[in-house]
Amino acid sequence: VTASGLVAKPGSSEHQLGLGVDLTSQSVIDKKRMVFGDTDEYKWVAKNAYKYGFILRYPKNRSDITGTANEPWHLRYVGKDVAKKIVEKEWTFEEYCLYNNVMPKVTKK
Repeated sequence: VTASGLVAKPGSSEHQLGLGVDLTSQSVIDKKRMVFGDTDEYKWVAKNAYKYGFILRYPKNRSDITGTANEPWHLRYVGKDVAKKIVEKEWTFEEYCLYNNVMPKVTKK
């Protein structure tokens, strides 16, 4: 795996856009668990995030589509309607954009 598969290129981070958030839990902070994806909190987030307009941005076994390794801690805000559709169809954000003819806006400086 190369760095480009693990981190966003400068200027293209969803965090920078205000759409991405990384989560953790007390059990990770206390070193009882290695990563957020191994926690009960993650299981709850994976099941319920869409209700609040968020999706798991880089799901397990989907890096061939997203181009990024699994990041169970990284969520993206897409709005409740879009999040619900993505979860119901079991799509990645890329698939949602493709199947709905949506081209995410990219700003270049």
